[in-house]
Amino acid sequence: MRQKIQAIEQIPLLPDWPEKTRGIPNICLRSALFGVIKRGRRKAVKKELIASLKGVTIQYTGWRLDQGDFDVLAQALHFQAREPAPEKRQFLRIKVKPFLAAIGRQGGKSGREWLKDSLRRLTATAVEIKVNLKQGFHRGTFSYAGSLVDEFYFSDEDQSYIIRINPKLVGLFDVGWTQVQWQQRLQLKTDLAKWLHGFYASHRMPYPVKITTLKHLCGSECARLVDFRRSLRTAMNELIEAGAILGWAIDQEDKLNVVRLSQSPLERGGIALTPGGHSTHIQGA
Repeated sequence: MRQKIQAIEQIPLLPDWPEKTRGIPNICLRSALFGVIKRGRRKAVKKELIASLKGVTIQYTGWRLDQGDFDVLAQALHFQAREPAPEKRQFLRIKVKPFLAAIGRQGGKSGREWLKDSLRRLTATAVEIKVNLKQGFHRGTFSYAGSLVDEFYFSDEDQSYIIRINPKLVGLFDVGWTQVQWQQRLQLKTDLAKWLHGFYASHRMPYPVKITTLKHLCGSECARLVDFRRSLRTAMNELIEAGAILGWAIDQEDKLNVVRLSQSPLERGGIALTPGGHSTHIQGA
């Protein structure tokens, strides 16, 4: 009985969120931890400082993670939060095809191999996060160190995985988290649009952000700012088409302005903006 109690105590207790959303720590949405990586350009790094907002320091070792890896972790956390039996949350069993379908991917051979590679990346990581908290109930310094997924096992017999998410990951929720509208995200095609969707969802009152700052925060590999600005316009139009936003604008100071409609607590996590999308920036437009 003592061993059983100890095992249950180690199971992370995640917050509750509606079925149509996914609960994500803000640190994952406001940094380049899950960045915008071009196909074929993924690299392994050692103790690399990851771009993040002021007050957060992230040091990363392993293969760089992208928005596809974000989807895998987000869906695994969702299944874990929805598991009714507490003793089954520590070692979560997931079926490959339903899991891939839930993140908008095909369940064929390439999809299965991609999922295994993603789990390898999430397991073979060393993430060190330090957050200086100066507002709200949590004050002081919060630190997290470890992998995102502790371990996983694959069963050929029933095509399923048993995954153990690092229990310490719950601490990232304690310092702030967001409900991301999942169906909106699944409609987005580019990684930049997905990153922007999460970034603006994590702000209750979005503020104008310089284009150079967005380029840095999302981990874009565009060598020229003009190329990133072009990709940014495409991504914002994706958000409009998906119904995630109603509009956007780049002002004379080269800042992206976002105005969101008021939301109820249950709706918080999606994005809604004023109609239209335009840029007053001329050079490099």
